[in-house]
Amino acid sequence: MQTHYKAIFSDIDGTLITSDHKISPKTELAIKNVLAKGLPFIPVSARPPLAITPYMEQLGNKSAIICFSGALILNADLEPLYNVVIEKADQIALDEVLKDYQHMGINHYVQSEWYSNDPNLPSVQREERITQLKSVKKPDELIQANKVLIMGDASEILALENKLKAQFPQLSIHRSLPEYLEIMHKSATKANAIRFMESILNVKGEEVIAFGDNFNDLDMLEYAGLSVAMGNAPDEIKRVAKHVTLSNNEDGIAIVLNELF
Repeated sequence: MQTHYKAIFSDIDGTLITSDHKISPKTELAIKNVLAKGLPFIPVSARPPLAITPYMEQLGNKSAIICFSGALILNADLEPLYNVVIEKADQIALDEVLKDYQHMGINHYVQSEWYSNDPNLPSVQREERITQLKSVKKPDELIQANKVLIMGDASEILALENKLKAQFPQLSIHRSLPEYLEIMHKSATKANAIRFMESILNVKGEEVIAFGDNFNDLDMLEYAGLSVAMGNAPDEIKRVAKHVTLSNNEDGIAIVLNELF
């Protein structure tokens, strides 16, 4: 592999962190080595900002963060550089449909705020444990979200995905897990977020490395100069990537970074 790359973008869950939601010591060391050489290491995650910042602090990383799969970009001071929300008419129509699905976890994310239809639902509480954040009860008035996340039984999520895609072709709707359905503005993609960051970082697409493991990383992997799929990625993702490394539990990122840098 060549070493003309100038910026690194990485998914978090299933990619940067292990199955127990930690950055391994070997991966931490490899990233700190890259940062010491002056290369930005930018997380590109479906997570909200405050579920990303602890990892940035662990790495001593002052780079920007890309949240909500590209809908929100914040600088090191958590000031917005780029902010895409669901359009008002779409948000009203979507929330009307979701009134029939209140037994599922329905979450509206607005920058650093997390609003849930029911913070006591087991799915919401599980997400709180994973992210180490707390949701608050969603108020009745309209909230134009960066992302709406619906959590429920996998078969019900699949049926709802098909229904919403047919009804809202103008929105980006995809599963990040079999039990998680994410809804955003159509322009909110990881690849678009990287394109935006290129002008700030003064880099080109062919100088970008991207690490990912799942379908919401697909456009980013198709775009990057060097796309790296994790060993735990589905075969469809591995076929798109230019390189396949070991899994997130086997220091897959560290192996590539140590070889390149």
